[in-house]
Amino acid sequence: MSVGNFIHGGGPILFVILALGVIGLLFFFERLFVILKEKAELKILSVKVRNSIAQKNITGSKQHCRSSSSIFSAVMLKAFEYYEKQRIHEFESTIQNFVEDETFKLEKNFRYISMSISLSPLIGFFGTVVGMVQVFSGIQAVGGISGLQGQASLAQGISVALYTTVGGLAVAITMAILMTVLREVEDRLLVNTIEEIRTSVEKLKAIPVEEVH
Repeated sequence: MSVGNFIHGGGPILFVILALGVIGLLFFFERLFVILKEKAELKILSVKVRNSIAQKNITGSKQHCRSSSSIFSAVMLKAFEYYEKQRIHEFESTIQNFVEDETFKLEKNFRYISMSISLSPLIGFFGTVVGMVQVFSGIQAVGGISGLQGQASLAQGISVALYTTVGGLAVAITMAILMTVLREVEDRLLVNTIEEIRTSVEKLKAIPVEEVH
């Protein structure tokens, strides 16, 4: 069976399910782009910040961080505040908490992907109910399923029911897999971010506050 016949057989409800799948895909690629961009920026920015710290140029390090909207830059700006108040040792134990507080930047549109995962099978099951209603209505209209008309009505109703169910489950499974991939990429980024921040903070700790500029 061709894709066109499958979509046609599912009727308008299947179009709604496919629309949800497209929305989920769009936001998946949008979030993946954001996470990969953050990853690329982390490598460049962390090197710049550490080089400035090595030169005891804390002002320059702050400027690098302020030029970025990344999680690394936001947390490092807080690290500099702790450093200037000579409380950098307190900051070390809270790095992970600060990073987790900034994860909303990565997860901004995750809810739309989750929406496509949860709604697609529900709408598919709704299509199943609609299809079965058509079956019984058709049978009642022709007085049974013994004739060709009754059998045709039965087949049409069952096809709508099955197509929408399959479509809903297919979209939900696909988006669930993609969401898992997205979470995995995000988790790796957060681990790398925490490591880069800890490395930068270690370099910062080694420099007395009175020697920086």
